[in-house]
Amino acid sequence: MEKTQYQLEYEAFIRTYDSNTASGESTGLLIAKLAQYFAEYNTEHAKAVCAYNKVASAIEETVDSNTGKTISSAKAKVLAEATDECTREIMSKTEVQNLDQMINALKSLQKGILNEYSHMGNS
Repeated sequence: MEKTQYQLEYEAFIRTYDSNTASGESTGLLIAKLAQYFAEYNTEHAKAVCAYNKVASAIEETVDSNTGKTISSAKAKVLAEATDECTREIMSKTEVQNLDQMINALKSLQKGILNEYSHMGNS
């Protein structure tokens, strides 16, 4: 699976952190960048949810050719979950969750970096 731009940027930052060259400012800049990605992916997730809901609704109204009745909710759910729209909804939700985790991790790292720098002046 190909990595996204935000994943590449995060990995590059982690390499700078590992080599002790990350600063509070560089961490803050990456947090801001990831926040922008978060907004973009969150919008895409909302669109994916809407698309999936339309497909799921259409499937729910499908008539079973054997019985002449609408299909059961359970069958409709299984069919809806097998659609590309469902896959896009799941993947977009995962991207938003990934970004949220990365942003939270960076905030924690930033606090640690800033605390370390603040103690350096008090030595």
